Amino acid sequence: MKHYYLTPLLLCSAVSLANEQTSDTSWYDFLQQKRDAGGFFSAGIVGQNSQGLYRSEDFKVWPELKGAYYFNNGLFIEYPGLSDKFDNQFAVGYNLGSTENWEFDVLLSMAHGGLNYSDAQSSFKKDASPYLGVRAIGTIAGFDTMLVYGTNSNKMDYSNGLYGAAWLGKSWNIDNWHLYSSVGAQYRNAAMLDFYYGVPDNHAGLPAYDAKGGVNFIYKVGFKKPLTENWLVEGNFSMTDYADSIIDSPYSQSILQHNENRSDNGRTVSLSISYVF
Repeated sequence: MKHYYLTPLLLCSAVSLANEQTSDTSWYDFLQQKRDAGGFFSAGIVGQNSQGLYRSEDFKVWPELKGAYYFNNGLFIEYPGLSDKFDNQFAVGYNLGSTENWEFDVLLSMAHGGLNYSDAQSSFKKDASPYLGVRAIGTIAGFDTMLVYGTNSNKMDYSNGLYGAAWLGKSWNIDNWHLYSSVGAQYRNAAMLDFYYGVPDNHAGLPAYDAKGGVNFIYKVGFKKPLTENWLVEGNFSMTDYADSIIDSPYSQSILQHNENRSDNGRTVSLSISYVF
């Protein structure tokens, strides 16, 4: 039932788009107006403490590369880092067009990560699911907004998977500090979640389970602070409330029962320093 919380956000987006499209901006002007060309690239070090269903609590430090570039013709590539206000998945796509307050893209990105499972009776490895979809980025009632809708593009393993996401965020600039917070909802339908978390009838050690569609809720707070013209320090905290259909899966329950440092919600704290080219 959680996915019904997406409806008000999607309706607000549709009303906003309709109002803008019936104004002085024609469809031709909309399609010709592309996102400004340019981008960035940075390299640095990130330290992260995390815990969740898929990972035991630990602290790791590793080198990090991130960036994005938007071409004059509308094509773009994004490899965002851990401190992004919204979803931070690799994406490639094309900017369909822009209005005064909104930008619209078609893109290829990730709907669900790969999943490895192992117990005394069975083990499996399931690949990640990319999605092909549309994205709208703009503002609603003063909040930064991102809306995404797509279908899984990997037909080799399963079909009819649907992915949707809605994010609202707010930013503040105080002296030399950039602060932000956001809340997001990521919906995956029954076809997608059953592929990862459903248990077949013939499983030897676990009861059969058909996963329904569900929503992950994600909460983020973070900051960015430039130290010099090129050096940037960033930090964030995020928490993920997994969909009931994920947590209720016998696979997930087995993971939680046999791994003391796993959790039925995800938590991440990260701090990084990077050089921006």
